[in-house]
This record gives sequence, structure tokens and C-alpha cells, in this order.
Amino acid sequence: MIHVKNMTFSYNGQDEAIKNVSFSIKKGSFVSIVGHNGSGKSTLAKLLVGLLKPTSGSIVIDDILLNDEHLIDIRKKVGIVFQNPDNQFVGVTVRHDIAFGLENQQIEAQEMEEKILYYADLVGMRNFLKKEPHQLSGGQKQRVAISSALAMEQDIIIFDEATSMLDPKGVKDMMEIISKIHSQYDKTILMITHDLRLAAYADHMLVMKDGMLIKEGHPEVIYQDETLLASTQLLLPFELEVYEKAKKRKFKNEIVEALWAFNLKK
Repeated sequence: MIHVKNMTFSYNGQDEAIKNVSFSIKKGSFVSIVGHNGSGKSTLAKLLVGLLKPTSGSIVIDDILLNDEHLIDIRKKVGIVFQNPDNQFVGVTVRHDIAFGLENQQIEAQEMEEKILYYADLVGMRNFLKKEPHQLSGGQKQRVAISSALAMEQDIIIFDEATSMLDPKGVKDMMEIISKIHSQYDKTILMITHDLRLAAYADHMLVMKDGMLIKEGHPEVIYQDETLLASTQLLLPFELEVYEKAKKRKFKNEIVEALWAFNLKK
């Protein structure tokens, strides 16, 4: 569904923020893209949604080459939720914000209202439709941003550090919503994060360092590579570290799997 080949990008024409990156993502996947600050993961997200243009290489989504000619078609397929929801709120109320993209699609009024109610309800914001941005918490604004992306009915949704400004309960609630979107609505999810606990929700992981893709695979495989994690300055949370040590010491499978399930509920 997404094919990136030999992609390079530079902000200043000299220093490369993305260095010859190639990967493929299947439709319906839940992929986490991890790396320390400055690794290039957020730049990669902006390239995938067409906010930046590769210096070289290519991005193909659903057999459509991402370029100026096809940008509108790509935007119909790919949505993004940024770290700071204030940067995405374009409406004077929650209702107007969700409606904004639908108006650009020239959706009929009755269908638009149905979509607004449906997607606001999906993220628990139906009772807030008349609220203005300043009346919402950070978590509620993120829910609105997700609702607005879902209302566009794009196949791919990128979450760029979308939980970084939330408290622990807000993070848990957000991850439950993202997991629900993935499992029940057949969306392809790309989650940009430096938090390895959150990355564990994914079924595939891309590890970035200094603008390069240095490894990819299932989170369990990545977590076992202690040398890799040390080189990227990514640390396993305590509970995930316990899980990995339990696996290495060959405890009973039921105990190990119970630890993994526990981690995903945190």
C-alpha cells in the first residue's frame, strides 16, 4: 500500500535529514516509527503526507506516485494528527472543525451532519460539538483532531507524537481509540513515537537513527536487540524490560504472554 524507495530529504540542500530510506507498509497494518529526537521520524511523517517533497527517491501510495500532480489524490488517502492539536484546530467549534474537511469535499448537508455525529460519537466528543477550542483539554482537542481525520474517511492515518502532551490517563484513552480505529475500521495506522511502551501496540516497527532506517520488525524482535536500543538512546520501560528478561530465562509461555498483555494495558 505504501512503498518508499531510496528516499532522501534535506531542509537546507546540504545536510540530509532523511538518508536513502526504503520500506513498504501493507494495507491494514499498525506500524510504529520510533527514534530519538532528531532521528528523522517526524520529517518522515511530513514527507508521507506531502507536506515536504523528497530531495530524491519516491513515495508510492496505492500505486499513485506522490508528487504535485497527484497531491490531492494522496491527501484523500492519508491524514495526519500532529503533536500539538492547537495547530490543527481550524473551526470556531468542535462541530465546525469536523465539518471543515467535509465542506472541502462538497458533502451534502444531511450526509455531513450524519458524519459529524457519527465520528464525534466514535471518539467520545458528541456532547462537545458546541464547545470552542479554549474550552477543551489537550486530550479532548486530540480527540477532535482524530474525529476530523476519520470524517474524511482516509485509509491511512499518521499520528505524529499525538500523545506526547497528554497525562497518563489521556495517553491510555488515546491508545484505546487508536487501537479501535485500527481493529474495527480497517485503517492503516502509522504512529510516530519515542515511547517504546506505546510502540508495543503496533504489529511492525521501523527504527530511525540520524535520518536512516536502521532496523524494522515486530516490536518483540526489536526489544530483544539491546545493542540497537542503546545506540538509539531508546530505553525499555521497566515492565517491558521485565517481560524481555522473562522470555530470555524461558519462563512458562503463559507467564510471558500474560506479561505482554499486561504491558499493552498500561
